[in-house]
Amino acid sequence: MPFLSRAFTLIDLLTCVALASILLGIGVPALMSMVHDQRVRSASLGLLQSAMLARNESIKRRQPVLVRARDKDWSKGWEVFVDLNDNAQREPHEPLLAQRSAPGGVIIKGNSPVAHYLRYTPTGQTKRLGGAFQAGTVTICHINGKQSVRRLVLSSVGRLRSVADKPGGC
Repeated sequence: MPFLSRAFTLIDLLTCVALASILLGIGVPALMSMVHDQRVRSASLGLLQSAMLARNESIKRRQPVLVRARDKDWSKGWEVFVDLNDNAQREPHEPLLAQRSAPGGVIIKGNSPVAHYLRYTPTGQTKRLGGAFQAGTVTICHINGKQSVRRLVLSSVGRLRSVADKPGGC
């Protein structure tokens, strides 16, 4: 009989299962929220780093360098390349400097001036293909709309700054 006195009872087991369920019920949503927020931050930081690379390379190479959205959709990712013929399209002979995929579940949209590309000139400024200065905002958010929204604001001199905003849809 000493063996039975040391064993767990059904009530002990059910109590442990109930406590584990409560802890999981609280912990899993918080963990998922943190994961979604990190995806937004990762996309924001990746695009910011790509823009910094493009700016530095355009000054160094004395050639226009583009950060261009894949298939005209920032959410699919982007590529950084030297645009030797100034057509905002990557040709086989143009050097690819970097490419990046956007994290899953993240929506990235630019307003009209930066809807499809950021174009850095050899002076480090951003200009559109027609020569007009390029300034705009790229908005990055999670598809569920519950995480903080990140905005990358491009000034006419080519500097990007990151701004955190309240949760909401894109």
